[in-house]
Amino acid sequence: MGDKERLKSVKSTLYLTRHVPPERGMKMASEMIKDFYNGRYFEIPKYQRGYAWEKQNVRELFEDIRESIDSKSSHYIGTIVLSRNPIMDDTFYIVDGQQRITTITMIINELILHLKKKEADFYDLFYIKNERFRLKPLGKDHIFFNKLLKRRASTPENKSQRLLYEAYEEIKRIISEIHDKRTFMRSVEKLEVMEFIENTEGDAIRIFQTVNDRGKLLSNMEKAKSLLIYFSNRYLSKSLDDYINDMLGDIFEIYDDIKHIGETMEITLIKNVEFTEDNVMRYHFVSHFNDNYDATATYVFKYLKDKLSTYRDAINKGERSKIEDMKTFISEYIDALRNFFNSLRELLNKTKNDPKYYKLFCVLGVSATLYPLMVKLNTLNLLGKPIKYAKYKNISIIDLIEMIDVRIYKTRGTDPRAEISRLAYEINKDWSLEQIKDRLISYNQRWMGKEEFVAYLNRDIYGNRALPHIFIEYCEKISGTKFNVSKLSEFVSKSPTIEHIASQTPSYSFEALGFADEKEFLEYQHKFGNLTVIEKQLNSAVQNRIPPEKIPYYDRSLFAVTRKVSSDIAVKKKFLKADIDDRTKVLVDYCQGRWWC
Repeated sequence: MGDKERLKSVKSTLYLTRHVPPERGMKMASEMIKDFYNGRYFEIPKYQRGYAWEKQNVRELFEDIRESIDSKSSHYIGTIVLSRNPIMDDTFYIVDGQQRITTITMIINELILHLKKKEADFYDLFYIKNERFRLKPLGKDHIFFNKLLKRRASTPENKSQRLLYEAYEEIKRIISEIHDKRTFMRSVEKLEVMEFIENTEGDAIRIFQTVNDRGKLLSNMEKAKSLLIYFSNRYLSKSLDDYINDMLGDIFEIYDDIKHIGETMEITLIKNVEFTEDNVMRYHFVSHFNDNYDATATYVFKYLKDKLSTYRDAINKGERSKIEDMKTFISEYIDALRNFFNSLRELLNKTKNDPKYYKLFCVLGVSATLYPLMVKLNTLNLLGKPIKYAKYKNISIIDLIEMIDVRIYKTRGTDPRAEISRLAYEINKDWSLEQIKDRLISYNQRWMGKEEFVAYLNRDIYGNRALPHIFIEYCEKISGTKFNVSKLSEFVSKSPTIEHIASQTPSYSFEALGFADEKEFLEYQHKFGNLTVIEKQLNSAVQNRIPPEKIPYYDRSLFAVTRKVSSDIAVKKKFLKADIDDRTKVLVDYCQGRWWC
């Protein structure tokens, strides 16, 4: 924690101390770590996030400890918000501060392993385990965490477990370089926190919201959790506190699974660091509220706040019926939100075994604008339903969405989100497959008609982000094989790139390839027929060679379409303007039939 962040955290504590008077049962105190842990057990509540610290956060905490050693004093590291366990007096729920407490526990655990036995046994009982473990992370992470502390950790099963493992590895590395581990241990004990203890989790979450909105940036989902708890706590006699906590706990756990799937399956949108639970919150809003087709997560939070404030104002005016209306709104919102998160997880899980879904999410990279519609259809169990249309067989609703992405979002390069978002909102359980099919086909044809699709495919197509997907589909056609997920993931692991058969900066005359001049060559350079797909490593190797010299490299490609190019060039001993025309026609005809809408 740097000086600015530390000052900000101190200011948040001072604000809370001055402006939020201690309610009955609330305790505020400055504690050193050794006093904070003394005789206590801690649990991470279900509604909390999983472990989220990266290596850099761990390093910054070590810097804090080193500062305390250099200054020979205690060192303030922030606020911890706790709530009491109503059954066990010695057990507390960590409402805010779990990242720091979890990391400090791992640091202490590793230091203990380097101390003499008598001292190590004392510290182990005091900080790590006395009959039961002092710290219990949420859900399925607690077993992994216990094994990690005993250096028996298994393979991480989700993102939080992976981050726990990586954090502990970093802790081991840093501690191995510390000469006087005993002195370092005592400095850890002197770290100081400002703790707030509430009798109930609902009250503690209200404190958490006050501290964090003035200390560190919260996601809009986390703000929404605090907002809903506040209104339940204040206006519904805490009747929904447990429900909100349980459901939000499920939601955050499901989100961690979503993120883990995205990272392991290499789904570009999901694995991106900028993709958070706020994105899913926004997708849900678009598909469930006819208010703003392009809503940001900030807008969603404001919408919730305004809606609940309207109920509050009516209640304050004596309209008691609005209490039930508020309760119904919160319950239905949370339930629908949780179902939406779960449906997205189910959808992404299909990429592990279903080639159709793997290609859609991991190869094509379906547009984020289509996520609300896809998740809504999956929730209604309609996404994979087979449909009948003219001569086309073995197609389903998901195929029509793939066509929308290939034709409109990738080939035309436009994003008509208002109409598709309105469709995501309007579709419900009463819609028939026939209605959904007609709307999707109409959308396809209106935004990218047959003639327009052909025209776009005959233009410069190099920038079309659907090309890897198109070429892999074409590989299936010419090889007569349907690829399974294992084969598809092998393709993706090779980082497929788009290769110009006649190089962009050729080392040969344009006339030799049948072009009148450089101007005509440039008109053909990015045409479909001059492009193929190839592994990144091979693409780097071929460089600007003339097409016949590329044959040995093309022959080594995993992609059948590129090996076919190699064979064609080998037979003709050349690759000319006429070959680009012929190949363009073949590929355009294939696309017109494959994405036929």
